[in-house]
Amino acid sequence: MLVLTIHSPGEPPRRLRVDRPELTLGRASTNDVFLPDRTLSRAHARLTRGPGGVVLVDLGSRNGTQLNGARIAEPVPVRAGDRIVLGETTIEVSEEASSSAQVVIEAGGGPIEKTMISTASAAAGLARSAARELTDAAELKRLATSLQILNEVSLALLTDIPLADLSSLILEKLFAYLEPDRGLLMLRDEAGSLQPEALKLAEGIDPADLRLSRTLVEAVTERREGVLMIDTRTDAKLGTADSIRLQGITSCLAAPLLAGETVLGLVYLEARLGRKSFTEEDLRLLTSLANTAAIKIQNQRLQETAAAKQRIEREMALAWDVQRRLFPEVPPELPSSELLGRTLPSRTVSGDYYDFFVRGDGTVDVVVADVCGKGMAASILAASVQSAFQAWAAEHFPPDRLCARLNDLVYRRTSPEKFVTFFAALYDPETGSIVYSNAGHNPGIVLRAGGGHELLPAQGPPLGLFAGRSYGSGALTLAPGDLLLLYTDGLTEAANPEDEEFGLERLVEAARSCKDRPLEAVEEELRERLAAFAAGVPFHDDRTVVLLRRR
Repeated sequence: MLVLTIHSPGEPPRRLRVDRPELTLGRASTNDVFLPDRTLSRAHARLTRGPGGVVLVDLGSRNGTQLNGARIAEPVPVRAGDRIVLGETTIEVSEEASSSAQVVIEAGGGPIEKTMISTASAAAGLARSAARELTDAAELKRLATSLQILNEVSLALLTDIPLADLSSLILEKLFAYLEPDRGLLMLRDEAGSLQPEALKLAEGIDPADLRLSRTLVEAVTERREGVLMIDTRTDAKLGTADSIRLQGITSCLAAPLLAGETVLGLVYLEARLGRKSFTEEDLRLLTSLANTAAIKIQNQRLQETAAAKQRIEREMALAWDVQRRLFPEVPPELPSSELLGRTLPSRTVSGDYYDFFVRGDGTVDVVVADVCGKGMAASILAASVQSAFQAWAAEHFPPDRLCARLNDLVYRRTSPEKFVTFFAALYDPETGSIVYSNAGHNPGIVLRAGGGHELLPAQGPPLGLFAGRSYGSGALTLAPGDLLLLYTDGLTEAANPEDEEFGLERLVEAARSCKDRPLEAVEEELRERLAAFAAGVPFHDDRTVVLLRRR
């Protein structure tokens, strides 16, 4: 399995496995791999994974794609060790450790006698050795090598080395000095379970399953101490840990990756029968190194989380900017009429949608829609509905036929659980007449100038639930001073601290109290009434209001 280490300008390195048949790379957020690099094309390149390996293809990018310093003109194979350059972004290709070995944590056969060293005492032990005068040449050499390894790893921690590369580096350094047969670095996932991050085998070692004693794992992760265990035939410290002895292990070391009071994971080394046994000095080195690396791992995880959050926020802000441009910039100027629309998303982007479309005969379509769900997926479906609505409104389809056509479109293009409530009104400003069709949407409200109000109920189900569905329609006439209020359920279902909904009755009363004011003032009053009712409770749904008054 190939792994990409991505270095983009102003971003921490990212690591990505090529585990899909196809990965597109580019500046557009719709790519599988979004690269925030202004020098890239929106769709820049593609990696295709097939039986013959991974192939890199340039997608006609403006600045080209380079592989190992040469610009590619046609598809080329990609292998571990290659270097891909896209604009100012560099991608290093490596190979994930390919081993059939599985990591299994299993119950031990009983208590184990062991040497345990805390992270503090491990560091203190190395410091004492470094401080005292050493006369034994071998001991002096061993101490110098230990300090050199710690120094090399510490220097690596000062760079933006990706987490997976850091894990591999730690094992490489340990293998060079301690010469284990197998080594493993594990990290806790979001659920707190230990997962293998890096696995290394000495040359000639059979990649059989690596079985860790649960007793050992719990000793490391719960007591937060390094552990040394040696075969009973040589030191009587392995005890009755069957899962270790039965694998033919002579000696093993384990140390926690400890950052403050948090155990991020562990490092484990083992030597098998017929080879060396580890010592307490080896355990001190391993524990000190793990303690040093844990701080970097924790900081890097925090940085990656923050960077990912910032990236998502930038993308969502851009999406909302694009979506806002899909709404009418200003309502159309209509004779003897006023028109206003406003949407407030509960997240960065909205699943609500409203639109105005002036037909060639001077009539105007006024529509409000609410896509099931929230966020990016809902906003994309809302944009699709808008595009189809405008095309069919231009063909002078009446509201009931518009709903029928849109229903079939949504049914074909979405999963069964997705639907759209939709209210379409065709208004003639010359006469004040309205023909409308309500597809499962909240009832429209008509506030009469002389008092009283009317509700405009649904004449069919929401769009997308049933194929081939027809819709009914209704008609009314706005007299001078009458006000039509269309809205989404983000208003009526807004809740207060007692979990009581704002409801239709409160909405009617709020609108009636200000129906003669300018439309901007009416919308502002509704917004303020809603905020006062919610009393700080977050709005969990988008809120859209459309107002139409005949003067």
